[in-house]
Amino acid sequence: MKGISDVIAMLLMLVITIGLVGLAYSYISGVFTARTAVVLNIDAMTSFCNSSHIVVNVRNDGTTRSGTVTVSAYKPDGTASSSCTIPAIDPGTLNSCSISRGTTLVGTGYYRVTANTAGSSAMPVTIYCPL
Repeated sequence: MKGISDVIAMLLMLVITIGLVGLAYSYISGVFTARTAVVLNIDAMTSFCNSSHIVVNVRNDGTTRSGTVTVSAYKPDGTASSSCTIPAIDPGTLNSCSISRGTTLVGTGYYRVTANTAGSSAMPVTIYCPL
């Protein structure tokens, strides 16, 4: 009976050791820390609104170049929207897009802004337009 317990203990230690080595290798090789291919973020701090345009800055925090990014702004009451496009955003860079307010997006208030590309979308942000 005593020999069986030693064998089981040895096997358990071997399995635990192999598991820890595998976990360490995965962490070191970047499996757990890798980012998704395209991660869009709207930079609300540098985006702004004036009487004729809403200028939106979008950053790609991912690891690959994005496709065409569509940026949309929605009127505070949700009844109207307008958009613009950015051809592509390289990883780690910030590009801007200017949405014309025209006759559609007029009035004071908080405009909801979104950015989307194939397979990725940014969290919506609000931009205050005082004019």
